[in-house]
Amino acid sequence: MENFDLAPIKSMEPVIVDRLRMAFPEKDFAIERIPANMTINEFGRIARLSPFIGLSWVNMKSDPDSGRQLKANWGWRLFLVFKASGNLQVRFKGDARDIGLDSMSDVAIVMLQGAVFKDIGTCTVTSAEATYAEGWADDDTVVAMVNFHISTVTSPAAYALVEPDDFSMLTVAWLNGSAGDPEDQPVINQTIDIPQGD
Repeated sequence: MENFDLAPIKSMEPVIVDRLRMAFPEKDFAIERIPANMTINEFGRIARLSPFIGLSWVNMKSDPDSGRQLKANWGWRLFLVFKASGNLQVRFKGDARDIGLDSMSDVAIVMLQGAVFKDIGTCTVTSAEATYAEGWADDDTVVAMVNFHISTVTSPAAYALVEPDDFSMLTVAWLNGSAGDPEDQPVINQTIDIPQGD
């Protein structure tokens, strides 16, 4: 791997979305990357996009016996949001026009469980549960979470981070000086002097 295109988190998001799009077409369902812990304002925003699927990266748990290879489970979460007015049973069961939260959950679980993402790893659904946004008062909106992980084996050696210039592949401001005045940015191998107190 000569660049970070196959770095775990960066490579997983698009293939997860592509997998979900097989069953949740763009014309009917919004799918976005969202934080794992949302504010009320954030939840209010996505509730208006119903039916909505939010994708969050949650954690990485490594195998203690990984050795030089990083063997890990990368935890992700789907937030499924559905809003229906009128008959509240439609929130769960759907009707002729809307899918309902039950079917959204069933389909999401089936689409992810056992999915094999080429050159990345295998997906396993670990749990699913009904949830809610504390402080959000809207009886028309229901929410479910689907937790899953993708198992991978990768090696830091594949990134070939040997020389200072190699880190430019990370394309982050504090390493390549892309933010602010370049003269104010320390180069990677520069010693940064810490001001001493009087």
